[in-house]
Amino acid sequence: MAPHVLHVCDKFGVAGSSIHGVSRLFSWWFPRYDPARFEVSLCGLKVPEPASRRLAEQGVPVRHLGRGRFDPRVVLDLVAEVRRRGARILHVHGYASADYGRLAARWAGAALVLHEHFADPRMPRYQALADRLLARLTDRAIAVSASTRDFLVGERHVPADRVRLIWNGAPLGEFAPVSRERALAVRRQLGISEGVAVVGTVGRLSEQKGHRYLLEAAARVRRRRPDVRFLVVGDGDLDAALRAQVRDLGLGDAVVFAGHRDDVPAVLGAIDVFCISSTYEGTPLALFEALAAGKAVVSTAVDGCREVIEDGVTGLLAPPRDPEALAARLLDALGNPERRHALERAAREASRRYDVDRCVEQMQDLYDEVLRERGLAA
Repeated sequence: MAPHVLHVCDKFGVAGSSIHGVSRLFSWWFPRYDPARFEVSLCGLKVPEPASRRLAEQGVPVRHLGRGRFDPRVVLDLVAEVRRRGARILHVHGYASADYGRLAARWAGAALVLHEHFADPRMPRYQALADRLLARLTDRAIAVSASTRDFLVGERHVPADRVRLIWNGAPLGEFAPVSRERALAVRRQLGISEGVAVVGTVGRLSEQKGHRYLLEAAARVRRRRPDVRFLVVGDGDLDAALRAQVRDLGLGDAVVFAGHRDDVPAVLGAIDVFCISSTYEGTPLALFEALAAGKAVVSTAVDGCREVIEDGVTGLLAPPRDPEALAARLLDALGNPERRHALERAAREASRRYDVDRCVEQMQDLYDEVLRERGLAA
């Protein structure tokens, strides 16, 4: 029987948004695990939520413990879950899962893999203490970028020799460029004319994603290029505030809010320039999706984005929280078709390094390494 890996996650959605990046990763990872190598299952600490129900609909059932954030009974719940499933590895995502999971793994005799998805500038103070106390219980930690690796070592106190960098990725075939007809159908649905230049972004509407800076940049772009429209795809708790900002900036119908969409590949086809305006990141999945779709990408130079994008080659970078600089880079991409097409070709080629299949293969190799080291291999 293949060894069992139990993924444990704090939450599957973020306030006001339908689903977040880690949940999307689960939907991509689970079908790609080799069942001859590993059995996998997924457990959430809290009660069911819309995002976890979506995962179940996609064939990734979630076992919910129904506990609160600071409920110590989670440790006993996880020990019972490990023993029930015969899990040899706990693969944890989020602070609470990491804290309770490390204790439960040691109690149940399982190995522990901690997965860090971004360098958190707002990490709670108590977490640094918890990480110091529990560092020796971390068999391996996965970082999704070099900046995240530095965060794990410097802020979360994981020994450097236990950290592995495994890039996220997207299913390249799913996000390959779509037909012109499919892209135009999305434009018609959203009320965007065929010949209009479109700057688009896909992501939850949260402070981290920096949409307010994108809208400020949009106002600057429109002064030079009144024909450009901006497409904002995603939902979240800042929806009303961003719509109010559009009114205050006098952007009118220049900005289209499309809400949450399940047809992201087709939406990407309707976009000419893809923009990431985040203030911090790990490696946003939207970046890998845009690269796979062959989009010219303009991004803030934060964390994993600046590691993935080679400025001027596979995309254009601007400082975070700087709408003037972001607008200049957007105008650069919009105003030079030859350069934009070169960026599109380079993006498509660069995407080959960020295939989700490769990510899963590397995680399985890491599991093998941990099981051998702990003497838990079959």
